[in-house]
Amino acid sequence: MYYIKDAKIRRMTEYDGAPCAEVGVLPGAVGDLPLLVYIVEDQREDGYEIVRILTNDADTDTDWFDNNLHDAFQDVTVTGFTGSPVMSPEEERYKFQRELLIFGNLKRQLGEHFRQLP
Repeated sequence: MYYIKDAKIRRMTEYDGAPCAEVGVLPGAVGDLPLLVYIVEDQREDGYEIVRILTNDADTDTDWFDNNLHDAFQDVTVTGFTGSPVMSPEEERYKFQRELLIFGNLKRQLGEHFRQLP
């Protein structure tokens, strides 16, 4: 399981033509990589759905351009949740999404950002 130390909306973008929030997530456990989590609005119970997760292995001291020319960003949307003896990968992913949405004021901030879109 991935423990969240901090999470902030970095920018609004698009994913498959739909408005999407890019959320930077800092790990709470030593050895875990920072994540970029892409969230779209959804009509299900939480109101939002994670559609893409990237690890961000870029060293900001040397990669201040924040680009992917050297594969610093790896897509772990499918492989990032391996499950455990008590949870399936799907349950682990849903738990991460729930914990991310209740972290700080993130869910409220997502609502504000999506409402500001034209």
